[in-house]
Amino acid sequence: MTSPRQSNLHRPCVMNRLFAAVILTVVALAVPAGAAGLSISIQASKKLLSSPVAGLAIMDNRALLQQALPSAKVSINSRTGSEVLIILPDTDSPANGTRTSPPAAAMRRLPLPDRSYRWKSGSTNGRTVLRLQARSAEGVACGLYGLLQGKLGFRFHHPRESVIPEYRRWPLPVRFTFSGRPRFEKNGFHLHTMHPIELTEQLLNPDYPNAFEDLARYIDWLARNGQNTMQFVLLRGIDRARWPRHAARVVEYAHRRGVICGVQISLSMLQQQAFQAITLLRLYPSYSRQVDDSLAWLFQVPWDFVSLEATMGEHLPLLGRLVPEVQTHLERQVAERYHSMLLLGTHVIGGEDAPREPRLAGSGILVHSVMCYSVSETSAPVYGNRNQRFMLRTAQKQQPRRETWYWPESSYWVGFDTPVPLLLLPYLDVRRQDMETMAGLGLQGHLTFTSGWEWGYWLIDWSIARWSWEYRDSRAVLPSGPLTPLLELLPDPRLQPLWKEALRLQNFYLKERDLMRFMAAATPFSELPHPFDKPFQPTPEFHYSRLFKSASQREVDLHLGRPIKEMEEYAREMWILSQRMEAILSEDGDRTGEPAAVMRLKLARELTRALAVGSLRASHRALTLKALSARVGERSAGRNHNGSSGELLVKARLVRHQALALVRRQEQEYRYPLLLLTHRRESMTAYPFGYLYPAGRLFFWEREEQQVEQGRFDPLFMNLWDVRRTLGLESLFFR
Repeated sequence: MTSPRQSNLHRPCVMNRLFAAVILTVVALAVPAGAAGLSISIQASKKLLSSPVAGLAIMDNRALLQQALPSAKVSINSRTGSEVLIILPDTDSPANGTRTSPPAAAMRRLPLPDRSYRWKSGSTNGRTVLRLQARSAEGVACGLYGLLQGKLGFRFHHPRESVIPEYRRWPLPVRFTFSGRPRFEKNGFHLHTMHPIELTEQLLNPDYPNAFEDLARYIDWLARNGQNTMQFVLLRGIDRARWPRHAARVVEYAHRRGVICGVQISLSMLQQQAFQAITLLRLYPSYSRQVDDSLAWLFQVPWDFVSLEATMGEHLPLLGRLVPEVQTHLERQVAERYHSMLLLGTHVIGGEDAPREPRLAGSGILVHSVMCYSVSETSAPVYGNRNQRFMLRTAQKQQPRRETWYWPESSYWVGFDTPVPLLLLPYLDVRRQDMETMAGLGLQGHLTFTSGWEWGYWLIDWSIARWSWEYRDSRAVLPSGPLTPLLELLPDPRLQPLWKEALRLQNFYLKERDLMRFMAAATPFSELPHPFDKPFQPTPEFHYSRLFKSASQREVDLHLGRPIKEMEEYAREMWILSQRMEAILSEDGDRTGEPAAVMRLKLARELTRALAVGSLRASHRALTLKALSARVGERSAGRNHNGSSGELLVKARLVRHQALALVRRQEQEYRYPLLLLTHRRESMTAYPFGYLYPAGRLFFWEREEQQVEQGRFDPLFMNLWDVRRTLGLESLFFR
């Protein structure tokens, strides 16, 4: 029996417990959902979950949401106690099988499944309920990923890394609407595997370590960014016995992710190890039989489409003119025997008068454009053309008649951008402008030609993927300018005006003032004597060798005076800008924060460093051209060249070593192994090194110094290229 004294002693304890319980109850009611264990449930029918496209997207979204809300419980089809319900619709998509898209033959004029979607969020019985409207499994997948990037702050900017936000509570308002609509029925990427880029070996060599896993991560990146098309270039050195099984596995996984797959072959292209349907000087069996054998081997893999290169090579004859019946036979076989889509690849070479049309009415066309120039601007000095407006006219002509896709470049490689290296922000301007133009024409597809992701080129590709969708929030179309994805990825208001200024500087100096002719490195053909000096990228309207050997000082000043002055101006302004950006970033450098903030800081520094290297490139090129001018003066005066030219070359070397230190820091951030990207190595391509090997050594910078010092301006001097494999003349006789 408890005494009154004992009862009084216990009473404060009881009161304390009651008071504590009341406080905990009040706190629990006041604490936002998530801080005390938020529960989120994705509601999906068995039919939807059994659809590979939707099912994989649902599982992936569950994992991503769990990563962003680590204290929450994210489940599928668990209604009990769930504060947030994400309700997905049933669709008419097939529930099983690996192929969820219509047969490729239907691509000729019929659309792929509608991928548009609309989210509506509201409150029901105290719960936040998000309802998705979509007509297909593809629409469900795009809607889920669209919600993550469009509303929740996820950024799938690179196949090997993403910005994943971290929340303590459900971050969205209870009521909102959000929708997405693709601008094209087919949107995706052409991996230009003629170049030794990140995924070339994985696509073409089944023995490359983790080849399938690397490709699956890329396909996941496509799906997460609402892309439904993937293509690459087939090369002739592949293992014909073992490669089809590897390719079929990749295509199967792509289909499960809602991505259609294509491959580019050539009729009989010589250069860069292109796969050939026929061997030109092999007359037995007949060309038609060779085509049949090649296609029978190729279609062991269920390709959704095939694109055809019909020339013998750049600046070489068009085989569609030389052997038109062979091209006709190939197009007909692809359509009638293999029920696939054939798209003729076009090129800007030849200008307005070059033939750009398939042989058959049912075949489609890829309308190409190159480098950081649009199809509508008046000045685009590529491949000897004044501009690329004739490609716009090609699209206008072909779109009403056949399946027509736009095929623009997001990088060029060789000697133009990443190997220099240069981050060319004008790609953002022109690719955004062209997308609006081509969507307005009603083109069915947009297939971006990509040649590597480092030195900021992941930003170009990711921006294109984002622009390929139109988003609406509460019925208003969300603005989407050239820098919108960048500013969403790196929202620091201190940096935003500086990114805009960097784009303005590059547009003005590199394009309007035409300094790309000097900032880009020389290609081998540009250094050949006339008439073999065929144009590729923008080049000066003179030969350095002639300036060095026979030009007067007045003529040299006329050619080089303005470019030197303006490159010095650009170098100075871009350097000041990049250092202002770096100073801002350094303020945050020692701070620790959530992984998303750390990732954004890393990305901002990567891009800023690339701009700084571009500034040093302009400074270095101005110095080597000054040294060339000094050499001419020394020659005409009869003095030894180790005078002022020697001093200028010493300064150029110092600038190169300053830039090389930044390159080394940049390489520490590369997403794929340095052995793959920056070393000499065996390659399936015509190039015996990774695509960033020239950048890693600043090879072109050093070569320009040596050219001036030694007076050598011919293509054999410090030759980087394997000429035999690049030209591929042996393929005239052998497969």
